[in-house]
Amino acid sequence: MNEAITKALSKEDLVEALKRLGVESGMVLEVHSALSKLGFIIGGAETYNDALIEAIGHNGTIVMPFQDAYNTEPALFRYPPIAYELQETYRSTMPAFDPRRSEIYQMGKSVENMRRREGVEFSKHPNCAFLAYGRYAKTLMAHHDLDFALDDDSPLGKLYEMKASCLLVGCSYDNMTSLHLAEYRTKVRGIKVDGAALYEDGKRVYKNYLDICLDSDDGFEEIGARLEAKGLVKMMKVGECELRLLRIDQAVLEGTTYYLERMMKYR
Repeated sequence: MNEAITKALSKEDLVEALKRLGVESGMVLEVHSALSKLGFIIGGAETYNDALIEAIGHNGTIVMPFQDAYNTEPALFRYPPIAYELQETYRSTMPAFDPRRSEIYQMGKSVENMRRREGVEFSKHPNCAFLAYGRYAKTLMAHHDLDFALDDDSPLGKLYEMKASCLLVGCSYDNMTSLHLAEYRTKVRGIKVDGAALYEDGKRVYKNYLDICLDSDDGFEEIGARLEAKGLVKMMKVGECELRLLRIDQAVLEGTTYYLERMMKYR
């Protein structure tokens, strides 16, 4: 027999927790969430997103990564790889990115719920897109180059300039997309040729583009530990779920310092 649910979070519980953590009205907030870590939420992702919106108020803005991991160059697939003889078929038949219809893998229930809301804006990158809701949604999503998708010319660069914050709910620092800015700024990664299916002048096309070999498993947790040691991360628990709130500009500067120090060490 399944155990009865004995604990549950309401919207009011979540709003109160977010405010205790330091989320304030008017904030621009990059959000990464693993809702299962929070336990049972009455109303699920809908309630969670409602709580986020209430916590930041009418003048705030929520940004979430909206990445289509499978709309990418098949020759780069590793887990699992795609057989060489199938790669051209993949390139020619992969559906073009459409923010309202495309399958978005492993982005979480809160992202899937937010994408359906009226007023949500999307950036245009076919596999490194973002969605945004709130005051600055259009401004943040207005421009997103195909090449070097997460550099300072992307929505992440705007978040940095705005001194936006990042909220990690049940997630670790390797989920913090804005830390990729430190990889671009330090040139710590090599360059690759990637590809994706997209719409161009209303027609589906497959295009190649340049990017760096992003690797959040190499350094992001260490950067987070340095930020915590400096007291730059607000932390609290809701049940067994860890919540973290930090400034994106401070995190990127710390990440840039970390990679530069590491590069100098091995020269």
